[in-house]
Amino acid sequence: MNTRQYRYILSIAECGSISKAADQLYISQSGLNQQVMRIEKELGVTIFERDTHHLKITEAGAIVIAHAKEAVFLEERMHMQLQDVLDSTVGEIRLNLAMEQGTQLFCAVFPLFHERYPRVTFKLEDHKVYDQYEMLLQKKLDIGMAMITKREIPEFEYVHLARERFLLGVPAAHPLSSMYRPTADGDYPEMDLYLCKEEPFSLMFSGSTMREAIDPCFEAAGFKPYVMFESRMNHVAALMVRNGICLTILPESQARLYQDIRWFRLAADPTWESCLLYHQENPPRKSARYFIDLAVSKAGFLGVRSQPIW
Repeated sequence: MNTRQYRYILSIAECGSISKAADQLYISQSGLNQQVMRIEKELGVTIFERDTHHLKITEAGAIVIAHAKEAVFLEERMHMQLQDVLDSTVGEIRLNLAMEQGTQLFCAVFPLFHERYPRVTFKLEDHKVYDQYEMLLQKKLDIGMAMITKREIPEFEYVHLARERFLLGVPAAHPLSSMYRPTADGDYPEMDLYLCKEEPFSLMFSGSTMREAIDPCFEAAGFKPYVMFESRMNHVAALMVRNGICLTILPESQARLYQDIRWFRLAADPTWESCLLYHQENPPRKSARYFIDLAVSKAGFLGVRSQPIW
């Protein structure tokens, strides 16, 4: 089998249909079906069990598909490495951005990157942390960006950007905001989270790494919060607090963008780590390594302690 044939098999498996795969590959359905029959005859196995309406991958087919993925990846990797040798100034970087923080960092880095590599393009994506883990494992992303509480995937290389704390946000007109007073150390005042047990919250969606960091704070305070709204956007939660609807807990890099909200420290001092990550078997090319170096140099704002405004 050659790589072209491997791509045929992978496209059918991904589409779940020979007709859909044929459209994707811009070949006729009968031509693709003949290719599959030729491959199956050559290997002596049935890759797909198919009838008029259904297509199922066989046990042998799963083995073929696994090797096909590896073969296609190795060929692509070879071409990318050769391109690095011949001309490292062109290409595409598949990059995942992590919510607002990732966008802010990319905007800070891109002008400097583009000055050196004007012909290298980015394919920017926005996936939840565990979804991008899967894409990195499948080598469908070059670089991921995540805010995490632990480094849990041994196949990944983690590049540290910053460690960041979380702050409790209270509407300016809320009675609890009366506790927003200057402190001896010049930091935000501390709030006992238990005082908020009757308050509604707007938080990041359940199962997110942000919730992994802040949910234990509620457990330590001895109550389960009333979460009236879950979001994927820090900005949405902040707007709801700004309008007096609820409370929230946000990373400090986002909290300091909303100076009309009263921000408090939490006794548990929850934090997470911002990092870039890539699969160890898919190390970044020269241009992508430069992007990573720039990101590390510009990521300081993520971990900077802000000053309250009295």
